[in-house]
Order: sequence, then C-alpha cells, then structure tokens
Amino acid sequence: MTDNKNDILFLRQMVEQSVSRKMKTPADFQFLTGVIHERCKETLSVATLKRIWGYVEGYDTTRFSTLSILARCVGFHDWEDFLANHNRTGESSNMILGRTLYSTDIPINGFLAIAWAPDHRVQLQHLGNEKFTVVHSENSKLKPGDSFHCSCFIIGEPLYLDNFVHNTDPPTLFVVGNKGGLTEISRER
Repeated sequence: MTDNKNDILFLRQMVEQSVSRKMKTPADFQFLTGVIHERCKETLSVATLKRIWGYVEGYDTTRFSTLSILARCVGFHDWEDFLANHNRTGESSNMILGRTLYSTDIPINGFLAIAWAPDHRVQLQHLGNEKFTVVHSENSKLKPGDSFHCSCFIIGEPLYLDNFVHNTDPPTLFVVGNKGGLTEISRER
C-alpha cells in the first residue's frame, strides 16, 4: 500500500493525457477501464478508479499493484519504475508525452496526417473543440466523412477515438494502431 499523493496526482495527470480525456464523469471512468484492459490486459474496477481520482470517498492508500497497472498504462514497467523515472518537476515525461501533438496545436480547419502499421494512412481535418473528420483514407477502416473526438496524438501509442461516428451508426469508442501505436503524426498545410 502507498499514499504518496503527489506522485499519484502526477500519475493521474499522465493517464489523462495519454488517454486524451479528463476523468470527470462515470462514463469517463468506464472508458478508462476499457483503455487499461486494451493496453495492459488487466482489469481495474470503475469504483477503484473513482476512488483514486477522488471522485468518491475511499481509502487513503492505494495498492502497489493498482498503481503499477496505471503506470504500465502510460509506458512504465511498474509503480517503482514510475517513481524512479518520472520527472517530478511537473513537466511532461519524455517517455510518452514528448512525442505528442495536442489538438489545441492544430488550427480549426487545419489538417493532420496519421499512420500506423502495416500501411494505414489517414488525413484528418480539425473541426474545432477536439473534433476531427476523416478527409482521406488508405488501407483503413476509417472512411471519409467519419468523425471523432481526440485531444492528443502520441507516437508509439494506440489512438483512442472517442464518439467515433461512421455512417449512421451510433457513436462508439474506436481504437486504431493497437499493435505498435501510431507511426506518423504530421501537420499538413
């Protein structure tokens, strides 16, 4: 059990940045359980995540194994590796966040190209408020006209498309690059 609140707070921030979503509602915590399962093949309950984020009252300590799962979710080996290697000055960790492009850095109506293995490539247009539409697609299930929300794109990490809309299907969560992550992120003119 551990209770190092500052380190846990920084880990929470890294998790939120890596999944492109702030944990504010029950749906956010449900989303996070899916991301953790996808990335780590581990399960953390919604109740546990809510307690760690202070969304509900709970214990003042958190298990090492729970923190290790969250640390693995953002690219560390375990909780001890996170404690030994994260930057305690509050700046972003170069391990994951140094290769990140945030949606706020892309102008409204600006274009972005992303790619993932083996030969998938998609051109996106930023519609504002972290919403994107697919403009062009090569070898991908994403098709022109599809739309989704995303706050950041990270090289080497899968891309989680929130509120993904394809044709007339209801919005869903969609993941691209789940084997090896994104291989290219480039802003286009």
